Amino acid sequence: MKSLGFLNYLTIIFEFIVLIVAWGFSDWRNWKKYYSTMLFVMTLSLVVSLLTYNKSLWYFAGTSFLPNHTLTDLFMVYLYYPPLILIYLSHYPFKKRLINQISYILLWTLMWAVVEGFYVLVGLNIHHNGWNIGWSTFIWFCMFIGIRLHFTRPLLTWILCFVLTVFMIIYFHIPITELK
Repeated sequence: MKSLGFLNYLTIIFEFIVLIVAWGFSDWRNWKKYYSTMLFVMTLSLVVSLLTYNKSLWYFAGTSFLPNHTLTDLFMVYLYYPPLILIYLSHYPFKKRLINQISYILLWTLMWAVVEGFYVLVGLNIHHNGWNIGWSTFIWFCMFIGIRLHFTRPLLTWILCFVLTVFMIIYFHIPITELK
């Protein structure tokens, strides 16, 4: 494994930042009301990992802390997404005008697209098989809409995610018939 210097620890440093922000600026007292949405995102992420196991659209480069894609993916699912969702929903402008809600979703989409773009730039996240930062930005956008929608309309959100998943499987030629 090549020496990445501080990049070896960037994922864990970023996780600590997310945890600190979540600890200081989230609605921890009411975490249970966000729990089903956390599980929704975690489940969806694991399903995507399973479906794209034989044909990855992106993968995480190994570091000293997280030596392969699978461990990095699990790290993100279990330790990164729950506090991220807690921060997001704790501050979501539910009772504000639609333009405020759209702006909030776009801000979060932009923030995480920039983070992913940085990870791609430094080689910690690699896109391939037709995937690019544009697709990532689209998925971040869908994810943040989905988190909001799942919080109040979970069944509709599952249906929409199923449709989007089928589209992605067809568009990217994901070989689901070759799964175990």
